[in-house]
Amino acid sequence: MTTHNRDQQPPQGWTDETEFHLPEDHWPLPELVHTEKPHEGPTTASFIAISKTPEYQNLRSTFRRFAFPMTIAGLVSYFTYVLLSIYAVEFMSTPAIGAINVGTLLGLAQFAVTYIWTAAYVRFANRKLDPTASALKARLEEGAQA
Repeated sequence: MTTHNRDQQPPQGWTDETEFHLPEDHWPLPELVHTEKPHEGPTTASFIAISKTPEYQNLRSTFRRFAFPMTIAGLVSYFTYVLLSIYAVEFMSTPAIGAINVGTLLGLAQFAVTYIWTAAYVRFANRKLDPTASALKARLEEGAQA
């Protein structure tokens, strides 16, 4: 491994000067630490075999049944806001709370809706997707080590 002095100029022809501009507390760069013993990765054949299992097919359909309706709902929500701001200017400029108008409130609601949808997805994934995905991953890794 080549080490560099912070005050040293980058080597000739060196185009990425990123590490020469790191703060003092990040220099020298720490060594990578591996916490797992090295193992061979799964083969293409094992990925194909797993993709044909009923567990994998169920995982995909479970994900799709959740993701597609939520994506459509998100797009409808967003484009409704955009279209209202274009074609219902009078409605969007109606004062709601003091100097804050309906458009501002609906715009801020987009952030809340995004947070709620993200939390719903994380909860769904933790309960429905992750256990199956972890089991499939373990099967892939066992097959790679065998």
